[in-house]
Amino acid sequence: MTSRPLAAAAAAVAGDPRAPAAEFSDPAAVLARLMDLHGSISLARELSLLDRPPAPSAPAATEGARAAVRALAADRLGELTAALDQLFSAPFQRRNKLPDAPAVLATLEQTGALVPPRGRGALASAAGQLWEPFGELVTRALNRVRQETRALREELAPSLRALGPAAARLERLDAAIASATQKRRERALGELVPGLSRCFARGFRAAVLALPEAVEIDHVAGWFGRDQWLGREVQRMELVVQAVLAHEAGRLLALVDGAAAGAPA
Repeated sequence: MTSRPLAAAAAAVAGDPRAPAAEFSDPAAVLARLMDLHGSISLARELSLLDRPPAPSAPAATEGARAAVRALAADRLGELTAALDQLFSAPFQRRNKLPDAPAVLATLEQTGALVPPRGRGALASAAGQLWEPFGELVTRALNRVRQETRALREELAPSLRALGPAAARLERLDAAIASATQKRRERALGELVPGLSRCFARGFRAAVLALPEAVEIDHVAGWFGRDQWLGREVQRMELVVQAVLAHEAGRLLALVDGAAAGAPA
């Protein structure tokens, strides 16, 4: 189970890059944290089935078959990585429906966020409205990662099992662990977008309070630079998406490499 990328994602939304590292440093501890009682029972049942004598050996997998499985996984994951890189290389394209500087300024004015003393209620209302399209963007990206990696895992399963008894056993073990930890993994991943929302709101509040009394469009436009608060929040979203992709891709590639290495030549 790849855990360090998830530690990076958790750190990005926690605001302390060192805080979650210890929790994710031990794979056995991570596995224990991800399983509830039902998952533990389910995994024990699957493990007992894996201990049964293997079926008669099939013909040895060829090097071409092993290479084909590796290539399929690498190609599909490479396509997904390239698509997400393109998304975040120009996030403010019209198709992503993120607000531009005039739209942000209009929200500030409509919600009363610029009216002295720029109180918490108005700032919270403005932050919520502005976050909505950003939240939708990062949610779509995370859903795409999970859906495409899940589909690829299902597509790879028959080819992995065909590599031989050892590979088939490893594939079944991976599937059993994934099933036993699914609920807790979904819960952990489900906390990422709300965490990003809280970071966004904190950055927004600080940025608004730092504005001069008379706010012009240029002041708001400055937020969009990569080294400014809004640019940094978009980078934070990208970091989280990349971390989840690295986690899911790492699990898949480790499975493929393990199955291919264990297949008889």
